[in-house]
Formats: sequence, C-alpha cells, structure tokens
Amino acid sequence: MEQFRQIIELEEDRLAQISASMRQTLAREELDRQKKDREIAELKRQKIDAPGWREKREIDEIIERCRAQYAMRHYQDAQVLNNPYFGVLDLEDDDLGNLTYCLGRRSFFDSNGKAIVIDWREAPISRLYYEYDAGELYEEEIRGRDRSGAVLSKRQVDTSGGQLQKIIEKGTLLVCGKDRTWRCADQTGNVSQKEEKSDHRLPEITALISSDQFRAITHPESSTVLLQGGAGSGKTTVGLHRVAYLAYQDADRFKPGRILVVMFNRALQNYISRILPELGIGPGVQVETYHGWAGKLFRACGVNLSYSSDVVNSEVARIKKHPRLLELVDRYLDKLLKKSCGWLIEQLGRAPELEPDALRGKLDELSRFQDLLKLVNTDPVFSKTVLTHSGLSLKDRLLDRFNNHAADLHALLTDRDLLEQTLGAGTEVGEGAVDRLIQWQEHLRSRNRMDFSDTGILLWLLQRKGVAGARPGYAHIMVDEAQDLSRIELATLLHAADERRSITICGDMAQKIKGEVSFESGQGFAGFVKTRLPLTGAGTCNSDTLVVGYRATRQIMELAWHVLGQKPSMAVPRSGRPVKIISTRGPEETLSTAKTILEVHLDKHPKALVAVIARYKADADRVFEGLKRLGLLQLRRHERDDFSFQPGIVVTNAHQVKGLEFSAVMIVNPSSGQYRDDEASRMLMHVVVTRAADHLWIVGHQPMAYGLDSYDSL
Repeated sequence: MEQFRQIIELEEDRLAQISASMRQTLAREELDRQKKDREIAELKRQKIDAPGWREKREIDEIIERCRAQYAMRHYQDAQVLNNPYFGVLDLEDDDLGNLTYCLGRRSFFDSNGKAIVIDWREAPISRLYYEYDAGELYEEEIRGRDRSGAVLSKRQVDTSGGQLQKIIEKGTLLVCGKDRTWRCADQTGNVSQKEEKSDHRLPEITALISSDQFRAITHPESSTVLLQGGAGSGKTTVGLHRVAYLAYQDADRFKPGRILVVMFNRALQNYISRILPELGIGPGVQVETYHGWAGKLFRACGVNLSYSSDVVNSEVARIKKHPRLLELVDRYLDKLLKKSCGWLIEQLGRAPELEPDALRGKLDELSRFQDLLKLVNTDPVFSKTVLTHSGLSLKDRLLDRFNNHAADLHALLTDRDLLEQTLGAGTEVGEGAVDRLIQWQEHLRSRNRMDFSDTGILLWLLQRKGVAGARPGYAHIMVDEAQDLSRIELATLLHAADERRSITICGDMAQKIKGEVSFESGQGFAGFVKTRLPLTGAGTCNSDTLVVGYRATRQIMELAWHVLGQKPSMAVPRSGRPVKIISTRGPEETLSTAKTILEVHLDKHPKALVAVIARYKADADRVFEGLKRLGLLQLRRHERDDFSFQPGIVVTNAHQVKGLEFSAVMIVNPSSGQYRDDEASRMLMHVVVTRAADHLWIVGHQPMAYGLDSYDSL
C-alpha cells in the first residue's frame, strides 16, 4: 500500500479542505437566512403597530422587496456534505496551467462565489472526465474559449458519509475499512454493491458513467436518441440521466411540467417518481405508464370510455397491435373526409341562397381530415355562409359527429372491407379473425367500453383528427421498454412531443414479452422510429447501443443467453456464483427447499432484497401462502403499484418484474407447460433471469422450461 500512500493522503486532505469550506459557506448562508427572516419578522411587527393604511401599504411593499431579495439568494443544501463529490480531474492546460476540478452531483460555490465542486452536467468540463483517460491530450471549447492540454490524472472517489471510502486510480481500487485502514481490492468483485446495501433502488451511476453512456446522455436537446442494450446495461438509468442533463442545460425549455417519462409498469413508475429529485429534477415531471398517460389525454379531450375487464381473444389483440394499424386509421380518416365533404356539399346544395361555390372549392382541395375540422371552426368563408341563415345546424351536426371519437373507433374496427384491404383477409391475421374482431367490438360498444389494446388506436385517431388535447407538445419525452409498445403506440408518443422532437427511447428487442406486438422490420422498434421521424419533421436521430452489462454476473447472463438461444450481446465484466437449478419431487419439497435457501441467504446477507418469481399471479399467491405457512419471515406479496424496495423477500409473478432488479432471484417451478418452447416464452424467461444481480436459484418439481432443462451451470 505504500506506493499509494501519497495519493490517499492527497485525497484525504482534499476532502477535508472542501468539506471545511462547505461547512463555512453553509454556516454563513444560514446566518444570512436567519438575518433575512428576522428582518421580515420585524417588518411584520411594524405593520401591526403602523397607525394608518398608507404606512401599512408602504411596509407591505418593503416586505415584498425583502422577499424578492430573499428569493434571489442561492442557499445551498447541507445534504451535499453527505457526498461532496465523486471525481477528481487534474489538467495541464496549455493556457491556464495546472487545474483541478472536482465533479459532484451538484455544483457548490464557496463564500466568494468560486465553484469548489462542479455539477457533472456541466459539459464540456465533465466531458474531459468522462471521455478522456489520464495521459490523453484534449482539445475542447470550454465556456466560449478553445482549450487544449493534457489530462494528468482522473480519479473516481467515494466520499459518502463525508468520509473518503474508496479511490479508483488507474484501474486500482483502494478501499478504506471500518478501522480506517486502506487495502487494495478487486474492482470486479464477486458481489455487487446492491447485495450489501439496504437501498435497493436503481443504482447510482453518475460516478460510473462510461464515455459511450456520456455521449448518449449529452446528445443535443433537439435530437431523438434511440438507446438500445442488453438487460442490465443501464438503459433506464442513462435515459433518466439524460432527462436530468437536459433540464440542467436549459431549465427554461425543459421545465418539469413539460417532461414526460413513460415506464412499463406501475412499480417502476412509482419508483422513478421518487428518485427524479435525487437527479436534480424539480417536482412536476409526468411519470406514467402508457395507458395511464393516454387516459389523462382522453379525459382532457372529453372522451369518457371505461376499460373492459373481459379477457380479449389473442387474435383480436394481435390485430389491434398489428403494424398496419397506422395505415388503417389513415385510410379510415380519408374515407371519412370524403364522406363528410360529400355530405356537406349535398346539404349546402339544398340551400342555394347560401352560394356555397367558394366553400365547395375549398372542400375539394382538402387532403387531411384535420384540415376539414380546421375549416369548419375557423374559415371565414365558412363562417360567413354557414353561420348565417339555416347553416348553423350543419356546423353543429358536423362538430357533434367529429367529436364522437368512440363512434369512429368502433367504425374503423368494424369496417370489414377496410380491415381486409389493409391487413390482408385470411392471411396475416388468421382465418375468421376479422369476424371475431367485429363481434368483440360490438360487444364492447353495447357496454360503452374499450379494451386496453384500443388505447393507442383511439389516441392516434385523436391526433390524426387534429384534436389539440391529444398532442400536448412536451419539451422532452423518455420512453422505457419501447419493444413492448406497438407501432401505433410509439407513433402517438412521437407526435406528443413539440416540433423539436426531443425524445429518448430505450429498449431491447430480446426482452419483448408481449407476443401480440410485432414490427415489419428486422430492426424492431428502432427501425420503425427511424422511418417514422422524418414524417414528423423532426431533427436528427441518434442511435446508441450500450455494450457492457453492469447488473448481473457472467454466470447469470450466460444462462439468460442460453435460454434465448443467442450469442452474448454485450461484455459482462463481473463474475459470481454458479446458477443453482434444483429439481424436487413435488410441490411441498419445492416450497421447503425454497424456504431453506432463502433463510440461509438472508442470514448471511440481512440487507438483501430477494424476489421469488412465479409464472402467473395465481401461482405467486400459492407460493406466498405456502412459504408463509412454513414460517418464512420477512415475506411480502407484491404486485402492480405496491412494490417496496426495502430488504426482505418479495413474492410476485413474471410480468410484474419487468424493468426491476434484485440482489437475488428465486424462480419457482418454471415448467415447460408455463414457459413454452416459443419466442415469447423464451424472452419472458430471459427477462425473469436477468432481474438477478448476484444470486439466482431455480427450484421446481415439474419438467423444466426450454433452456433450463439442458443447462449445465457448472
């Protein structure tokens, strides 16, 4: 350790100096805050004693000026002392000489206004840290000046708790023990940090951002970024850091209320809502599931439909997610445009006193349904000829019909000729599928209901009709798990952004668990977005692929790829324990074996969060009750929006864990009957396996699913 003694002492002294400066600054700011509070309190007392209303008004004006000055003060958060900074960058600048920058999650300024810690989002200074290695030469424009020089050193440090805990220097990890003695450690390790921490939310990656991730985060705000990568490569966390970066770079444009984050399930939705403030994003960001977000738009547009709880036929669901549904809606609106224009001309012809020739010419020129709606509402010729005389009822009737969106949804999904022309009768959608779709829509209409698969169709219909509330014009949209959104659902999100189309779309086609979703391209959702964006008038589209897996060990990922029947798609630097696949002789032995493994694990790792995953909800209920009956402690049953990330054991089903991660996972009885030998089932098993960071056990009494039955974990 002697060769590192100088570095350790240097960093300990640096942290002591910065922490002392922070405490001094925070103390002065607190005194200033208290002084302002006393001034305002004194003015309020003077107002009470003031003899007349004029004097009281003058004091009110003074109070408002004091409050305005108060608001202009930049009081910094004392929480910064818990983790002042995570990176140290030493430069030899050709013009300015030797410089040192400390990077943290927030900038901190001393009493003289000097930045002693720089926010990681402060590009391009942070670019020197993330994209350059020690010894490299740099040429960058920094604060309007061309700067060049060399990176002398770059260190990652852990200052959590206000003490120096770790130093990474040129690939060497130095760790300080509880007795404050230092030792060298293996960076890759056999256990992730999640295994030994009680906080099991998404990992903090600000200090660990790679150069590829940093470039994805810092693409210009006017661009659409496609972010792909395997399970555990950091897509979601990189996407969220991009949101934080944009909000920091242009706070006026990227206000929280103009940012939408779309997550796959409610568990992740609730979790993301809680961590956004930690990334420096103020309250107000809309974090929604797709259906939750669309439902709010429907209410804003005056659409009052409820969802049906009835099970949807798989062929019907497949039609509603069909890649050509976009074309179906457009064809329907073209048909409705011609029909509406013809009806309007016919009605006007019955009232020759209106002289509708000018209007007829405009109707003949229309090519989009939304232009007809605009004409009816705003055209001066229409207003002059139709709003007068007997024409008022024509406009009312037209608008009533235009605003009956439920009727349009029903009409386009029951138009047999249109469906068969667009989808291909009896071929791609299956014999009799169109008949079943029409019968199903009649059933829904009789109950004034829609099913969840109708959501994207109805929203796209509203957008294409030009209904303003259906296109909110967000400054930025982040979409997670895009592979499980249909083309029409993705299109509605692209058209919900403002004209700059600043969008981040994260996904991995290997994790597509919705079998009814398909794309007419080998590139999947990315191929669709690339072809669709030019039609929106968008700017650039950047595609990034993350190629390093940070969550799971190599052993876990090898099984995950084996289940898929694919070769590894990314590098996995961390090694761990072998995956345990245990066959039992019956349900009771499965539960007792599971109980024993879980008890032993939690005894060794009391801060761990373990997921016990069954295939279906009913299976999860049975497993939970069985383990509870056997006396297993720290047991919770979780589903949908009631997930907790506290240590312990959570029992849930396969579809509920999408997007989540756990220090350990136990898969209970993944039989070949539940996970069939087809692409959708393999992908679902791949998703379930890759939720584990460090430990994975598979316990079952029935023949194992495809990939598990033939896997040799040794």
